[in-house]
Amino acid sequence: MLKLYDISSLDKVKLFGTILMVISLPFSESLKSISMFLILFIFLVQLYKLYKKEIKIELSVIHYGFIFLLLSALISSMFAQNPVKSLKGTKDILFYTIPFFIAYSITNEKHIRVILWSLYISTALAALSGIFHSIQIHGPLEIHALGNQNYTAMYLVIVIISMISTIIFSDKETKFPKMILGVFAILTIVAAVMTAMRSSFLGLFLLMMILLFSGGRQFKATKLISLVLLSLIPAIMYFYKPMWLKLFSTTSLVSRLYIWQHALDLLKESPVTGIGLNHFKYTFPLSYAPEAGASYFDAHSVYFQTASQMGLLGLVSIFLIISGFLHQWLKLKTTSGFERAVKYSALGGFLVTFIGGILDTTLHHEHAIVFTLLTGLMFGLFTNKEYSREATQDKHNHP
Repeated sequence: MLKLYDISSLDKVKLFGTILMVISLPFSESLKSISMFLILFIFLVQLYKLYKKEIKIELSVIHYGFIFLLLSALISSMFAQNPVKSLKGTKDILFYTIPFFIAYSITNEKHIRVILWSLYISTALAALSGIFHSIQIHGPLEIHALGNQNYTAMYLVIVIISMISTIIFSDKETKFPKMILGVFAILTIVAAVMTAMRSSFLGLFLLMMILLFSGGRQFKATKLISLVLLSLIPAIMYFYKPMWLKLFSTTSLVSRLYIWQHALDLLKESPVTGIGLNHFKYTFPLSYAPEAGASYFDAHSVYFQTASQMGLLGLVSIFLIISGFLHQWLKLKTTSGFERAVKYSALGGFLVTFIGGILDTTLHHEHAIVFTLLTGLMFGLFTNKEYSREATQDKHNHP
C-alpha cells in the first residue's frame, strides 16, 4: 500500500513518473503532460517533508535562474497585448522547469541509470521510425511529438551527446551494453542529419573538441571516439544531399540579421518586460528576394527571443541559468566514470541550448525538457555526494 508520507514510496512513484515522461517525449504529448503533473504532485508532497526536516534542498544560482525565468514570464504576460496568449507560452517554461527540480531531487545512481536508458531507448526507437517515414515521404526527417525539423534535431543531438558520454565514461556499463548504445547513437546521428538542420551540430562538434583536448583516464577512448565521430558525421552529411547542400549556405544567416534587428527594436519598445510570450512576429519586406513577404514567429536565437518577449527580466534569468550551470560544472569533481558520464551529458545539453541557441530558439519544447532533465540529474547526483561527505565529516568531528 502506498503511503503518501513515506519517502521511499514517493521516490518509486516519482521514478515511474519520470520514466513515463522520458519515454513519452518523442511519442505522446498527452502522456508527457500526465506524467509531468504526476511528478510535480509527488515533488510538492516531498517539499512538505522539507518543513519537517526529512529531506533537504539547497537552492543555487541556476535554481533561482529557472524560478526568475518563470516569474519573468508571468510579469511579461501581465503587460502583454494579449495576456492569455502570453500565459500559454509560460506553460512551456513551466514544463521544462519542473523536470529540472524533479531530476535534482533524484540522487540514486540506479534510478538515474534507468532514466537515462529509458531516454536512450525511446529516442533510438523514435529515430528509427523517423528515418523510415522520411524515406517514405522523400522529405526531411521530423518527429511530430518533438516539433518541427529544427526542434527534432536539437532533441536528437542532446540525446546523442548523452549516449556518447555514457559510452566513453560510464563504469556502470559493460562492453555489450555500450555496443548496443553505440548502435543507438549511430541511428540517432543518421536521424539528426536527415532533419537537414545544422545549428544543433555546433554543440556536438564543440563537445567533441572539448573531449579531444581533455585528459583523464579515458583519454585514449575519448580521443578515438571523438575522431571517429568527427569523421563519421561529415560523411553522413555528404551522403545525405539535402544537408550537404545546405551546410555551406549563408542565406539563412543573412535572414537572421533582419529578424534579430526586429527583435532589438521590440526590446527598445519594452525594455523591462518585453512584448509577451507568443507575441513575436516578423514579416520580411517584399524587397528581400530570398524570403519576400515570409512571416516568422520565432527570433531564431534564444537570446533575441528572450529579449524581445521577456525583456531584461528574461535576459537576466537566462544569464543566471548560464552562470549557475558553468559555475557548478567547473566546480564538480568526479570520482567515478558514471559521474563523468552524467556531467558531460549535461554539458552537451548546455552547449546545444546556449551555443546552438545563438542561431536558434532552443529553450522551449521537448529539447528544453531533456536539457533541464540532464542538468537536474547532474546537480542532484553531486549535491547528494556533497551532503554525504559533510555527514561523514560531521560524524568524524562529533563521534
